[in-house]
Amino acid sequence: TIMKKLATLMTAVVLVMMSATMVSCGESDDYDYYFDLDRALTEYFNRYGDFGTDDRTTADWFDHYYPYASDYDYRSFINAVNADINNSRTTMARYLNGEWEGPLRMYFKNQAGQTVYTDYQVIWHFELSASSDVKGRGTEYRYNEDEGETRTNFSWCVNGYGGIEISYDPSQSGQDPVNMLIAYNNLDKLSTTHFKGTSVGVNIEEEDDFNLTKRLPQRVKGETTAVAAGKTFGGKKADGKTAPMERNITIKNGHR
Repeated sequence: TIMKKLATLMTAVVLVMMSATMVSCGESDDYDYYFDLDRALTEYFNRYGDFGTDDRTTADWFDHYYPYASDYDYRSFINAVNADINNSRTTMARYLNGEWEGPLRMYFKNQAGQTVYTDYQVIWHFELSASSDVKGRGTEYRYNEDEGETRTNFSWCVNGYGGIEISYDPSQSGQDPVNMLIAYNNLDKLSTTHFKGTSVGVNIEEEDDFNLTKRLPQRVKGETTAVAAGKTFGGKKADGKTAPMERNITIKNGHR
């Protein structure tokens, strides 16, 4: 009858619509997933600090919090992380450029093996090699009444973990340079006007606490204005890993 034919036709239409809906829902779920790169970067750097952490930990963190992200999303994230870290390195190097002055307390062991310290007034002069670089040359002027003034040239760079590596030139031919590291988790503050932290000997038994202010805001080579104030750096509260520098003391009871 006509009524039976209409009922059969309506049933077929409903089945076709349900089938189409099921397919379109599945496709829509995949299509609608959106990876928020800016949010991921914010969460990552909030967790691990300005210079992130190692590759394995980074990959595990990403897989845990973004299990539905694609390989493309992950590559985009890693590229953005590296770009952000490189920008931070460049900014730190530009901040360092110029002259800094203030007190420095040098801790070392005396001949009896006791930890002692000596106080100095220092001037650190950093000169950036180029505006986009992260390294350069410098000079340290160190003074107290008992020892008078010493002057030592050095090379420096900001490494990929935010650490500031300083290599003092040997005082005599044939000697090794004295290498110091201001690891990012030992950096209290670096801005355009304030530089405070602890420098630790890499190949010498010495630790220096310093608290310096900008003496001369020097312009970067090739630029006409001083570096503008911006982000303040400091790793004391960072939860991630810092530079994997092994403290290998080779000069017993020695210091600069």
